[in-house]
Amino acid sequence: MIRSFADMDRLASQKGPKRLVVLAPEDEEFMLAVRDSAAKGYTRPVLIGDREKMERLADQVQYDIGSTEKIYEKSRQAIADLGINMLFSGEVDIAGKGQIPTAYIYRAIIREESKAGKGKVVSVISLWDIEGLEHLTCFTDTGVNITPDYRAKAEIVRNAVFLFHLLGYPQPKICVLSGKREINGDIPSYQDCLALKKAAASGELGACEVMEAASFLDIFSPGRKAFRRGDIDIGKADFPHIMLVPNLATGNILVKLDFALKNVRRRSLVMSSRGPVIIPSRSDFRDSILGEIAAGVTVAEQIKGGAAS
Repeated sequence: MIRSFADMDRLASQKGPKRLVVLAPEDEEFMLAVRDSAAKGYTRPVLIGDREKMERLADQVQYDIGSTEKIYEKSRQAIADLGINMLFSGEVDIAGKGQIPTAYIYRAIIREESKAGKGKVVSVISLWDIEGLEHLTCFTDTGVNITPDYRAKAEIVRNAVFLFHLLGYPQPKICVLSGKREINGDIPSYQDCLALKKAAASGELGACEVMEAASFLDIFSPGRKAFRRGDIDIGKADFPHIMLVPNLATGNILVKLDFALKNVRRRSLVMSSRGPVIIPSRSDFRDSILGEIAAGVTVAEQIKGGAAS
């Protein structure tokens, strides 16, 4: 079981290099992360982007890309299409976002999923490594679906369950985050929570369990007094592996709280049916991007090794 980002880093060092196609590495932080991932033995990069920009940045960060495979292209959609096609055709193990709007990448993934007959709902899984917690947790979807309906939420859960199975969690626990109200009945997000609980119990979402908890207060309810005082022991809480957010705004706000929490680190990715796609935030720096590459290498290795059915 992969319990921490440190476990991911170790596995990436042991099982690399994996083929990583980088979509427009035309920003200094992205190029530095690609350079470091190759130096650490995590990846063998393939760079797709504007020739002049890539060469200038490579010189700037002292990264010799002379022997690195490169494909020169300026069109953002063409870059995304080429790279995601390489992932789906098996030419590479991982795809990674550089200086390119994510909409182009999501469009390319959806197109390839459709061609493969999968038709998966694309979603971003943002992993948190919390000090004191003996397992990884995540928020999803934090990047694609603005106001997912029940069907989309079920697919988002399946994507996250698949990832956690790969990471060695046979029965991940899921908290479907929602508000509640007593007047005029439950709000739609809580109705979805109840429906997803039934779906999980019947096996429709894969091997997993939807918890009774629908809020952080519910998660920590056994130690509610400690929660009020702010001195909870997170390692002793019944903390979920997967937290499904009700909408994109909630997910995006919650997951980026890691910037203000000194004991939390974040890594995000998209799980396609053919492998991981790394989607760093615009605000991420070299070290965090490198960590997301290590996460991608870890997941690609687990897929290769048949760690999930």
